[in-house]
This record gives sequence, C-alpha cells and structure tokens, in this order.
Amino acid sequence: MKIEEFKNDDEKVLWEGKPNKRAFIKERIFSPLLPFVLLWLLIDLGFIIGMIAGNSEGFPLFMIVPFFIIHLFPVWYYIGSVIFANFAWKNTEYMVTDKAVYSLRGVFTTHNVRKTFQEITNISFKQGIIDKLCNVGDIFIATTGSSSTSVSFIDIDNYLDVYKLITKTGKDVFSDTMYPNDLRPNKEDK
Repeated sequence: MKIEEFKNDDEKVLWEGKPNKRAFIKERIFSPLLPFVLLWLLIDLGFIIGMIAGNSEGFPLFMIVPFFIIHLFPVWYYIGSVIFANFAWKNTEYMVTDKAVYSLRGVFTTHNVRKTFQEITNISFKQGIIDKLCNVGDIFIATTGSSSTSVSFIDIDNYLDVYKLITKTGKDVFSDTMYPNDLRPNKEDK
C-alpha cells in the first residue's frame, strides 16, 4: 500500500519521502534501551549459570526455564525491534500535500495518520547523535482535534527543506483562511 492512495483527488503532492534507511536501522540497534537490555541480560545470565552450576541436589531446572523466558522480555523486545527494523522501514512513508501532512507506518499492520494544516499547532525538529552522524533529522508536528495524534517524520535526509515547506504551506493555508481573496491586505500596507 502506497501513501499516495490516501490523499484526496483535489490535493497536490508537495513532498514525499521515506526515512534514511541507514539512520533508521542504526537508531533501532543503538536505542536508549540497549544499555538497560545488556545489563538485564548479564544479570539474568549470571543467575541462570549460577543455578545450573549449583544444582547438585537435582532441582528440576525445567521449572526455572519458563520464569526466565518471561523475565527476559525486555531482551526479546529489543531483539524483535532490531530484527523488524527493516520491515518497519519498508512500510514507512511520509507525504506533504497542499492541504495536509501524512504519515504511513507499520510492521504487521498499516497505520496512516492525516492531519490538515488547520489542525497543526506546532512544528519542531530534532537531531540526535545518530541523526547528526548520518546528516538526517526528525520533524515533529503537534496537532489538536478529537484525536490529537501527532505526526512525526523520522530520519529525513532533507529535514530542513521539509520543515520549511510545512511551515510555509501552513502559513499559506492560514492566510487563505483568514484573508480570503479580496480581504487580504496589500503587501504595501504591511
């Protein structure tokens, strides 16, 4: 499923893109969760090895296995996010039209978010360590409305150009709404 299928017929696509694959996958591998997961794994491995080595009384180890399978959930979660990073990248697309911004993402299911420029309240961008190394950035678009789901464009190559495009288009839409046609002030009056 392509993101263009979600736009209305009267919308003009101004920009369309995907995350930078290298940055997208590196951020999944070197996530803030990594040190916590490594520490969790080392502690659990210490307990597992200690139980196996100290099991001289014949304690049934099969009872311990289900506990550690569940207890290692943070490790399984991290490994799963790294394994499925490529699938997530393939299914992630962003689009800016003259009426709205779109974000399409998902691994097993597809989640599309469309926010009109009237719903946008704030736009910001961020560059983390991996973003700076890969020369990409993240754009965050805060919105209002009944479902105030924000839209984010993660790991965009030309993030400053996209940021400026969204800002300019939002301003143009606001001007069209507040000052339709003949009600607009003349540029000389400003």
